[in-house]
Amino acid sequence: MTFAVQPISWGAFDPHGCEWATDMRHAYLHGKIWGEPCMIWMVPASGKAIAWCRCDENTNAIADLVFGR
Repeated sequence: MTFAVQPISWGAFDPHGCEWATDMRHAYLHGKIWGEPCMIWMVPASGKAIAWCRCDENTNAIADLVFGR
């Protein structure tokens, strides 16, 4: 399972324009860098990408508590 991050405003998943992440912590870090509301997508080895969770201030605060800084 891999994760990808892209702005919510893009709508559909774009495998060529997104930022790829090795895990959720890495995905949250990418989301903070974009500077706009982002969606983290879970990308399975086969099948379609799934919109997993938003990367916003509330979600970032929870991620910092769970995954650390």
